[in-house]
Amino acid sequence: MHLRGVALIFVLGAFSSAAHAEFEQQLGPLAGTVRQQLLQGWTAGVQDGWFSLRNTATPGSEQTLYLNVGPAPETGRVTDVNVVVNSQNPKASIGVVLNNRAAKSLCLLEITADKNTLLFCLEGQKRRDIASVPNLAKLDGSDRMKVVELPGAARFVVNGQIIGDVTDSPAVGSEIGIMAYDVGTFGIADFTIESNVGSKPSGAAAPAGGLPPRPGGGGAGAPQTAPQGGNPQRTPAPAQPPAAGNGSSGLPGAGPYPRFGGDTLRIVSVYIGIMRSIFMHEFGHALIGELELPSTGAEEDAVDIYAALQIVEPTMYPSNDKDVNTMARDAATYAALQWYYSGKVAESNGASASSAWQDEHTGDLKRFRNMLCIMYGGNPSVFEPVAKHVGLEDRTKARCSDEFNKQNRAWRKILAPYTRVGTWTPDGLQPANAPGAPVKVVFEPSSRKIGNLFANNLSEAITNNIKLLGQTYVLPRPVNVVFKDCGKLNAWYSPREGSITMCYELIESIAVMISDIEMGTVNGEVVANKGGGPATAPRQQPQSAPGQGMPPSAIDELKDMGVPPTTMLFAAPYKGPTPNQIYRAQVITTADLVSMVKNDKNILIVDTSGLRDTVPIAFPLADAGSDGSVTDQLQASLDAWLLKKSGGKRDVPVVFLGGSMNDRSSYNAALRAGTLGWPAYWYRGGVEAWAANGLPTTSDMAKK
Repeated sequence: MHLRGVALIFVLGAFSSAAHAEFEQQLGPLAGTVRQQLLQGWTAGVQDGWFSLRNTATPGSEQTLYLNVGPAPETGRVTDVNVVVNSQNPKASIGVVLNNRAAKSLCLLEITADKNTLLFCLEGQKRRDIASVPNLAKLDGSDRMKVVELPGAARFVVNGQIIGDVTDSPAVGSEIGIMAYDVGTFGIADFTIESNVGSKPSGAAAPAGGLPPRPGGGGAGAPQTAPQGGNPQRTPAPAQPPAAGNGSSGLPGAGPYPRFGGDTLRIVSVYIGIMRSIFMHEFGHALIGELELPSTGAEEDAVDIYAALQIVEPTMYPSNDKDVNTMARDAATYAALQWYYSGKVAESNGASASSAWQDEHTGDLKRFRNMLCIMYGGNPSVFEPVAKHVGLEDRTKARCSDEFNKQNRAWRKILAPYTRVGTWTPDGLQPANAPGAPVKVVFEPSSRKIGNLFANNLSEAITNNIKLLGQTYVLPRPVNVVFKDCGKLNAWYSPREGSITMCYELIESIAVMISDIEMGTVNGEVVANKGGGPATAPRQQPQSAPGQGMPPSAIDELKDMGVPPTTMLFAAPYKGPTPNQIYRAQVITTADLVSMVKNDKNILIVDTSGLRDTVPIAFPLADAGSDGSVTDQLQASLDAWLLKKSGGKRDVPVVFLGGSMNDRSSYNAALRAGTLGWPAYWYRGGVEAWAANGLPTTSDMAKK
């Protein structure tokens, strides 16, 4: 197998002890139970950092995920999980359950969709209610449930408050897991089980932190205090993991840790893509410096091309492993996209070009174009979606094949005298056993979480990958590569020392930028909206009753077309099936819009369809649904336009609609406005649904 394909397998294996275990980020030890225990009618997936269970059609159904853990150790065991429930049924619930199937016994701590917290046990058909606490749950993504166990005893805690103790149930000490009940969407994150939480000598009081008293063990008089300090409230898909030992990531250090929805493959792809783009650029400098290669043009541009050739290569020679191929493709995509995003952010911030001409580096957008063109020329089918998304012109794409061939031939010819001949380097002019110096790699501990992600989780795999370069090229002296905290955003090759320095801060900065653009995070972290909900969770249709007197819609306006919600803008020509959910906005139906028009005189309706007929009082503004990015110049223009139309009031509800459910421009516009902080609504059915329900359009009104 190609050496880089091997390295990608190493990376993926090192990132997770169970290679790319599905849902491991959210479910920890429960991750392996999903495929075996998922019931018919329920679906599972990852949504913005949550493991999501969904039941859309079977009222009264229960979905459980159980893990056989056995009795708690003498020193105790703590199960901790972040949960959320979204359902129209107030009795729908999610909770932590202790279960003993042989004894037909279970104890369940649950929170319901109407914010009640319940604790009860079942022994066969007999139910014993232990506690009921109203309004303790917040349902804003911050609710945490905890079960603290000693042998034969369990204490149940929600948001730092003790709900109750169980000391006489056979449910304790067998299985533990999650139970979701009824129709709705149920989110789970950071499920952990930790043992050895502390010991309590016989006869001593329970330690602060609230281990329950042991039956008959002298703990009857133990104080029933709430745990001291508790767990901090966390929003969904936390971008900054807890300190080591306190949560699922175990990453020490400060700073954000963007998790890109919690999908292991995507996380690895993003971080490896960023790292490879930076490193291969610097290694290109090292080859020119160490081998004294000729460079007749700008060296920065030359090594960008070298990096692009190295990055696209694994996608051109796929392995037999589907996941490895996916990661190679996505890592290559992010290696290039970082320059596109960086350039667009600079544009939106009004960066001045007055001194750019003096920089030895080509501008970010031009660097992106040059790298993408090489990658597109080497593998058009893989990179066509990226080229289409960013608007790479056909005339440019037509030149990319020639650019790839010329640059690939040039670099291979220049490097051939210093390359060992081999399966993947057939034009090497050095014998396979030619002597030469190695490439050495050191990962220093970091004060940052992302630095320690590399130092602790990815270092072995990356080291193996980089060392292979020393086996490919015949180097006159060792090249020393060090990953470290630098106190600045940089990476560089030092010709004097023959070394490459990779700064953790630079990788972190780029990861945060990508996360903020693609995931809607703020400085790499998921934040709550003003209304308390998670900023990156798709917002559902309103909970209020539909407009009075409206018949059932003539069109299924919430039909699932199989398109997932996205924080990326749909590309032109904006035609095609749409998601039935949206990030940072709220989906509404015809009935909802009728009700809003009747009850809110300040409502602002914007039609992005470009059609002649539209909803009464709607403003036509096709440009609002343009693609690009939510950090581009159009964002500022849209914000200014909305402020003008709303009279400077940012709390005015803004409804966006297009021609139909297949008009993606309205999705783009609602996503843009929601990102700007406007109370945004997306009328998915658009003009077609409005007219199908017998409601007048502006042209109909004109005829009257």
